[in-house]
Amino acid sequence: MLIAVRAEVESVGHWRSKFRSHSDLFRTQGVSLVHMGAANEKTVLAIFDTNDHDEFMRVFNDPSTMEAMSEDKVTGGVEVFLIDEVFSV
Repeated sequence: MLIAVRAEVESVGHWRSKFRSHSDLFRTQGVSLVHMGAANEKTVLAIFDTNDHDEFMRVFNDPSTMEAMSEDKVTGGVEVFLIDEVFSV
């Protein structure tokens, strides 16, 4: 199952380096792979491949995740999307 998280950050470069330091936290969410990207210097997207949507969301809403996002200098605009459909062309 894929879950996308979009956020506004102070700096994409800082976010990328700090985000990678949270592997242990991501594992508790059942995450096995994360795709990372940016729309511009202040907007990022992470697409998480997780085997447990409920656990992902429980941990995502935990204070430990808020602390990690603070370290990553997430400034706001956080949105979560469940990727629940595939369209093959």
